[in-house]
Amino acid sequence: MSITKLLSSTLLVLAVLFAQVGVAAAAPQTQDTTPITGTIQSITTETDANGVTTVLVALLDDQGTTQTVRLSVDTAVSLGLVTLDATTQEPVVDETQVGQPVEIDPTTVIPDEEPAQESVHPIAWLLAEFFGEDPNVVEGYHEDGFGFGVIAQSLWISQNVGGDASLAGQILQAKQSGDYSAITLSDGTPLTLPDGSVPTNWGQFKKALLDKKNNLGIIVSGHADQDDSTDSLLTQQQHGNGKDNENKGKGKDKNKNHP
Repeated sequence: MSITKLLSSTLLVLAVLFAQVGVAAAAPQTQDTTPITGTIQSITTETDANGVTTVLVALLDDQGTTQTVRLSVDTAVSLGLVTLDATTQEPVVDETQVGQPVEIDPTTVIPDEEPAQESVHPIAWLLAEFFGEDPNVVEGYHEDGFGFGVIAQSLWISQNVGGDASLAGQILQAKQSGDYSAITLSDGTPLTLPDGSVPTNWGQFKKALLDKKNNLGIIVSGHADQDDSTDSLLTQQQHGNGKDNENKGKGKDKNKNHP
């Protein structure tokens, strides 16, 4: 056999092999056709925003596992799970089918749509991660018109006094309205300044309940620490007046005894 014929034969074989591989790759994956069987636990109808009605069937299989399948109205009618109202043609559940065995063709099952993932601002995610809150809650504050710097401050204050994101929401509302008297802790105690008074403005509120290190920048830079709390600051403030008074008293005594 000449080299030309040998080369031609080799190329022909390779072409056939590649063609077979291409057909195999292009062939659709076979769907599992094993019937879905079980005892009907419940039958309900559901209508989406577009007005399309489907039938949900909860089944209990032989292994004790419960699953819910979604069927079209036509499929449910063919299985005797629902009937059509003679006037409205709306599906009516046949409650006598509950507790009865059923066999469903898996190819007739309507897959549930995956919920759309809502995008969250990176800073909202970062704040939520740091304070252990839901990113969507933080994002909601931002959508309400609050800047991330103010949101961070409200979350810091909330953490400093032992609150959570809901308290941060109260703080933001108070900043917006200017009324700080309605802020309450989880036990119903009003949130006040260390001296027991109610704040009258945001600056006063921040000065009393925020440390200088409690800001957005330190969180974004990665230098923040969960221990950067004014919990101890509040204690110091609450006891500071007494200490100062004590020192003042000592000073007076000293001056009195030693003119």
